[in-house]
Amino acid sequence: MLQRAVPVGPDDTATDLFHRTVDLIAPIVTESLALIASGRTDWTPQDRSKASFFHKRSIEDSEIDWNWPAEDIARLVRAQSDPYPNAFTHYNGARVRVLKASVSTGRYGGTPGRVFIREGDGVVIVAGAEARKGRSHGLVIERVRTEDGTDLPATELFRTMGGYLTRRP
Repeated sequence: MLQRAVPVGPDDTATDLFHRTVDLIAPIVTESLALIASGRTDWTPQDRSKASFFHKRSIEDSEIDWNWPAEDIARLVRAQSDPYPNAFTHYNGARVRVLKASVSTGRYGGTPGRVFIREGDGVVIVAGAEARKGRSHGLVIERVRTEDGTDLPATELFRTMGGYLTRRP
């Protein structure tokens, strides 16, 4: 019956969208209930040709697959932001939640998941199926949360380069 649109920028997170839309809920519900009470029920049917479907999310949907392109992983990190479960990986056997990440400016080669080099305010992790050929942008992890709930800059967790981020402990 009623719809409202909000702008979605290329760097917006699920948290940004939550805060941008939460104040719309009460007015829309109030207005919708008033319309229904007045007898107006001109619903807007969903165009199924424009709809997309996704199964109920599970924890596995938040695991980072380092064979994905860095652009896709960066989108996953933005989509899996507080207050929702964060995108995560494992480092030295412990789960690490990735809170902020972006695509590297440089192209790096190596094995996907390799903790590679500092860039800007973060640490580049090799990513993508083409990474072995040295043609892929990496993922710059800028902020993480450790298993004990501590948020810190990625440069404090990844103090030395080398080692791997993995899907399993």
